[in-house]
Parts: sequence; structure tokens; C-alpha cells
Amino acid sequence: MEAAARAGAGGRGIGVESPKRPRLAIAASPIQGRGVFAVEAIRRGAVILRMDDSRVIDGQHPLRPEDGEFAIHRDFLPDGTVTLMFSPERHINHSCEPNSYIHSANRKRFLLAMREIAAGEEIFVDYALNAVDGDEWECRCNVPTCRGYHKCDFFTLAPQLQRDYLPFLDPWFAEVHAARIQRLLSESL
Repeated sequence: MEAAARAGAGGRGIGVESPKRPRLAIAASPIQGRGVFAVEAIRRGAVILRMDDSRVIDGQHPLRPEDGEFAIHRDFLPDGTVTLMFSPERHINHSCEPNSYIHSANRKRFLLAMREIAAGEEIFVDYALNAVDGDEWECRCNVPTCRGYHKCDFFTLAPQLQRDYLPFLDPWFAEVHAARIQRLLSESL
């Protein structure tokens, strides 16, 4: 296992409580490739990591495949900025039953625990949260509620799942899509 708590090149780290006792590790995932795993239990609501959005991808700063930078590792911020995801966040896999979500505050993004996460458990997000008109693929998360086919689009989720996810929407997403969310709630009455 590669200890994800170590700071990478340029001092990039994930802000764990103690570098001597990392909370996360990267290892082979039964879902796809490598995944991020809790080394110790993580409580509901805890900050799992701070996303590193320092590497902007644009015309003057393109991806560098020779350095392991690929399109699959891009992330799209609300202001249109495209960034490169670093390790460990680039290894967080999708699940239709996620245990974490992303929350933004003052232009900083954090991964938070949706529920208690046991030591040894893989960290998952639902890629449909905070997304509209994103990529599509066959899902391989194999959970009982797996949707089978995944589209990165919150508004394509079943209405009940959208309502269940409302507390986990990033504030910027809820603000930008307030009219659609209000319509969802009004149709629930």
C-alpha cells in the first residue's frame, strides 16, 4: 500500500491529522484500478482530505502525459477552471452507495464522510453529485442499489435519490441549480 498521507512533489499533502498515522492508503480496488481506503475508522462528518486544486489545466498549462497527467484525472470547478486531481483524490472511485461527498468553502474543496467509515473500507463518492451533463459508463460498483448505467448528472437520478442527496450537495451546486431543486421539492408535495 502506498501511504496517501505522505506529501507529494511540491509539498502537496492531504492534511491528515498526523503523518505518522495516516488515515488513508491507496491499494488495489475491487471496483476499478486503485482506490483510496481508510486506514483507521473515520467518523461521520469528518474531513477526510482537502482537495488540491493547485494544478490548473489550460492552453498555457496543458496536461503532461509524460508526467502521468491524463484527461481522466481532470476535475471541473464551478467557475470553469479545470484542475488536475492529485493522489489520493484521483483514486477515489464511484459507488451508487457512496460514503463521502465533496463540500466547498471559500474556494477550497474538502472530502467529508457521509457516514461512519470502518478501517479498511474503500472511500467512494457518487460521481453524479454536483454534476450535470457529464460522462456516462457502465457501473461496476456491484452494490445492491447499483444503477447499472452511470451518468454524471444529478438531475438524471431518481427523484427520491435526488431528495436523499440534497444534504450532500455542494453549496455552489445548490445555488446554481436552485430553481431545479425547488421544482424537485415542490413536486414532492
